[in-house]
Amino acid sequence: MAEKRKTSTKNNLNYSLDENGFLTMDKLSKWTKLVGIMNIILGAIYCLTIFVFAIPTVIIGIINIVLGTKLTVASNHFQFALENKDAKSFGIALDQLRQYFFINGILLIVTVAFIGLLIMLFSFFAGFFMDLINESGFDYSIITTI
Repeated sequence: MAEKRKTSTKNNLNYSLDENGFLTMDKLSKWTKLVGIMNIILGAIYCLTIFVFAIPTVIIGIINIVLGTKLTVASNHFQFALENKDAKSFGIALDQLRQYFFINGILLIVTVAFIGLLIMLFSFFAGFFMDLINESGFDYSIITTI
């Protein structure tokens, strides 16, 4: 009985696209290609800044290149799926998009947490920073001689 459930729970999801759906998928393919290529170019630029900034920009560059590669692979599979009506290629494209959004979502969560940490640290040390700014060493008192 357990075997029957395992075989019967296999889902086949078939898509049939009308003209509007085909145009939407075609536009999605083109935009994922464009954004993917731009991510790769931006990642390469970040990697080249190792001489100016440091290792963090290279890490950001590598992540951007990986994200751009995911999008360009998804775009290629979307194009192939649309031209050949291939469900497997369409599934690969959706999986690449899922991976892209997963990595991007994790990066956004880390960024928000990092910004929150910086705001907390700044608020803890705000008094120190204000004292540091106010101690310029210049005497602002006015002395009048009569």
